[in-house]
Amino acid sequence: MMTVNGSFESPPDNKTLLYLDKQLVVRASGNGSVQLIGQIDLTNGDAIADALHKEWVRPGTGTVDVSELQFIDLYGLRALALLSDTPLGRPIRVHNIRPGLRRLLGMLDWPAFTIG
Repeated sequence: MMTVNGSFESPPDNKTLLYLDKQLVVRASGNGSVQLIGQIDLTNGDAIADALHKEWVRPGTGTVDVSELQFIDLYGLRALALLSDTPLGRPIRVHNIRPGLRRLLGMLDWPAFTIG
């Protein structure tokens, strides 16, 4: 386990922890969705995509809660968008989206995302 600082001093329950670094926590919930907490950028986008891909191949997944996502750059969005190309072939459903990210996804008009 990595040593982290700031708001991530107490990592979430290991049963639901999919990914943890100094910028981001990714948790899986019992209902098949994942929650992103923190920041996604070039430094962790690939690692997050790998962690989520493992969760995505399970039935009932494909929903991402971004209510506590503070920052995501274009590389991070691309990493998430690539998850829609999994064998299940469905878009990623993004929930609890902030206005700035909603505008960005609207401008990009990527079929990989649906806003729910």
